Amino acid sequence: MPMLIIAQRDWSAHDTDGLAALIAAAARTYHARAMIDPPPVPLLLLPLSSAAEPAGSLAQFVAAVAPMARAGRLFVAGALRVSGASPGTSITTGFVIADSGELLAATPKASPDLVQGFVDGATSPMGEPTAYAACVTPLGQVVVLPGEDILFPQLVRAATFAGGELLLNPVHEFNDPLFDARRNARTARAWENHAYVATASAVHGAGTGPGPLRVGPPASAVIDPLGVEKCGAHGEDLLIADVDIELLRRRRDAIVPVQPLHLRAKLYAEGYRRLAARQPAPVISPRTRVEWVAEARRRLEVQVAPARPAGFIDQYDVILTQTVQRIIQRESDVTAVRLQNIQAALKLAGRLAANPISKLVVFGEFFMHGQGGHGYRSPITLQRLAIRYPGPEMELLQDFALRNRTYVSGSSFEIDDRLPGHVFNSAFILSDTGELIHRYRKIQCADVWGSLPDTTPSSVYDRYLDFYGYEHLFPVANTPIGRLGTMVCFDQAHPEVARMLTRFGAELIIHPSSEGHGSGRRGWDFARATRAFENTAYVLSAMPGGEHFDPESPDPYTVQMRGYSRLINFDGSVQGVADTAGPCVLKGTIDLKALQRARANPRANLALWDDPIAYAGAYEADVGLPNNLWGDDPLRNPYVGFGPLKRVLASYYERGIFVRPQVPQSEAVRQAKIHGPAPAEAPRRLADQKQIDGEHIQI
Repeated sequence: MPMLIIAQRDWSAHDTDGLAALIAAAARTYHARAMIDPPPVPLLLLPLSSAAEPAGSLAQFVAAVAPMARAGRLFVAGALRVSGASPGTSITTGFVIADSGELLAATPKASPDLVQGFVDGATSPMGEPTAYAACVTPLGQVVVLPGEDILFPQLVRAATFAGGELLLNPVHEFNDPLFDARRNARTARAWENHAYVATASAVHGAGTGPGPLRVGPPASAVIDPLGVEKCGAHGEDLLIADVDIELLRRRRDAIVPVQPLHLRAKLYAEGYRRLAARQPAPVISPRTRVEWVAEARRRLEVQVAPARPAGFIDQYDVILTQTVQRIIQRESDVTAVRLQNIQAALKLAGRLAANPISKLVVFGEFFMHGQGGHGYRSPITLQRLAIRYPGPEMELLQDFALRNRTYVSGSSFEIDDRLPGHVFNSAFILSDTGELIHRYRKIQCADVWGSLPDTTPSSVYDRYLDFYGYEHLFPVANTPIGRLGTMVCFDQAHPEVARMLTRFGAELIIHPSSEGHGSGRRGWDFARATRAFENTAYVLSAMPGGEHFDPESPDPYTVQMRGYSRLINFDGSVQGVADTAGPCVLKGTIDLKALQRARANPRANLALWDDPIAYAGAYEADVGLPNNLWGDDPLRNPYVGFGPLKRVLASYYERGIFVRPQVPQSEAVRQAKIHGPAPAEAPRRLADQKQIDGEHIQI
């Protein structure tokens, strides 16, 4: 099978002898280890070329490398500084050269040089659409994302929509305070795009000169679609990694865990065009260090946040409440079990909430009513579980907020009487006087699998915007304890949600969640840390510590939901984690002055350089789930049997965004993901009708 070779030695495009020796060494190392004759053609990934070298001609570089690639019988990829259109300027450009010597791709870097720092002459095509192209190689379809481009989630998404299966990231890393956060971000990119990510960064110098050979920290790695590092860096000159592209293709064909399939791309596309239209001045690519610093200052000045309200508090404690909830199984139990769950949650949080320095209490997803059983749920099931804002359940929480003078946040199924019959998975925030000041409807939900038929704003998009307008999709509350936004559970697997909240001003992203316990937790946790880092925002994830499937059973609660509530700092570091199952509270500290200091640093504030013009076109293409899938009948679940996802997958195959596996996943495997094959639509509707007169909530 073909292999990926990662070089960790610094190199220069102007030192052809040194580069030839490096490529020849990689070829010898690979061919000596090959067990097949003739061996499959490998791909060599070089780091970003030496930062100290002058820019040169891409054509001359390719002409020099072509015979090396042919002699070594390998593909060569990486990034180097290429002379720009203006004299004295350069653009970092990713490249892929085939074993025939042909240049397959040349990709200009879209982001500024935040890691190495702004330097004279270095520019980037800011304010222009970014066009990625996937190259067909023995290791699958590859796209090069040079340097910091991998840190910008929408650019990576655009590369995935361009057909990327293996995302190559040649960089030049430094061991600064954000090094770990950048490594985590690369892991998150693999998981949230269901792709391989391969990073090459120089650890050793080229071996010339009197200085030390070590030039950077170990950062090279290959990360698989589940967010597992398959080949980590140490001190070797060369790493050899196995990329099982057929495994990736089978996993994408399985539909369920594949975020690029069920992304609500059109919903975000409209927001990106709105943001681009609001930019106060045309973006002009800086060409000198002075111009880069001026551009950073300009961006900081135009992103003026609303004035702080009276009584502003810049440092306080937050309480994440990890509850064990009782799942509602019978219609006759709904009111009693909801009340029991709420009272237990308030009792758990009560002691610490009474502390005068505690200003925010966060509860998890479904903490009032549980998930409503397990397995298939009908729209009527959710209507019985759902509550209204305001309502008697909210009154209990409002009394708690007022009594303890603390803000309160959580989520529940919610009925919206403007859209009769539809149930949303909603997050809320109550002020310290008990006022409902914020309501958010989950955008990226597991409803796409047909087994949890709550409504998302995208599903009824036109009707939703007629009532509320676009900005209601990403509401942010400006409060005395900061600008607060919310997202719910699966939202955090899609970086678009948190970035839009940040663009609308969020400093704290409250994240009620109910993530299951299993091997997939690694991806969830890396993504959570990356949501904080890439938005310079706190992320507060409150999760259930277990559940009682039968509210009357004396048996202990299950640990399918095993807690691990987390408070993530704005630099992506973990401030605290509830490292236990069961009911508990996690206390942490919010420091808004420290957050504002970080946001004032243009090298740390990635959202400052977010440019919707670069990627809006990728989201406007026919990708992801379309809007308005839910028709006028709220009982007719449009997602039954993976129907819309299957259509998106078929479209991806037709256009080369995805590649069919040689042996596809069987339909039985797909249906097992939702607890067995879905019954026909007519019997399901009839079963729902029968439930109206019965007591048992069929699940």
